[in-house]
Amino acid sequence: MMRWLRNVTVAWVGLGLLAIAAARGAEPAVKVEKEKVKVEYKYFDPRHLPDPPPPISNGEAAVTVYSLGIETYVRYGYREPARQSGPVKIDFSISQVTVTLKCTVTEWLPEDPSAALRAHEEGHRAIVERFYDNAEKSARALAQKEAGKTLTGRGEDAESAGKAVIEKVTERVNGGYTKAIVEPCKKAQEKFDTLTAHGTNGKDAKQAVGEAVKG
Repeated sequence: MMRWLRNVTVAWVGLGLLAIAAARGAEPAVKVEKEKVKVEYKYFDPRHLPDPPPPISNGEAAVTVYSLGIETYVRYGYREPARQSGPVKIDFSISQVTVTLKCTVTEWLPEDPSAALRAHEEGHRAIVERFYDNAEKSARALAQKEAGKTLTGRGEDAESAGKAVIEKVTERVNGGYTKAIVEPCKKAQEKFDTLTAHGTNGKDAKQAVGEAVKG
């Protein structure tokens, strides 16, 4: 008898690094670097769990852990303000937004898993990769909205004012990516488990993947 399965979602976003530089006309305003999906299979003996143990709860037979990551880097230009005492207010021109996308999937399976169990966890992996296929298009659109803008930053000095601007840009890009890719993927994973009763009702996993992704 197959045990209940669980899918764990791990999503993270990175803040942009501070880059104070003049705009370089020869470089594109938006760059998207999409890394290949990294898939790892880990096997364990349910009777003798390794240390540290796999991230499964009591009664679970297997688990798929995934990460949809985004790192946003911002380059801007500005005119050095006149020396003054106290906080500064500076207009920054966003000359370049670079986005790096990453995706990792780890399937934790018992030794010699059944075909149904393996198919179910592969279904979770397939859903992640479906959404990651569209990640570059979404990230590029979000970055294009920010590149070329002029934003006002305030702070104790130019560096802190620039950091405030970068935080605004990265929050919008990373937040938009979460709404466009990460959250829909999580919902699809949950629907997949509902459709398959966590892999226990005999429903074809590939068919369930297609239904879950459609929403």
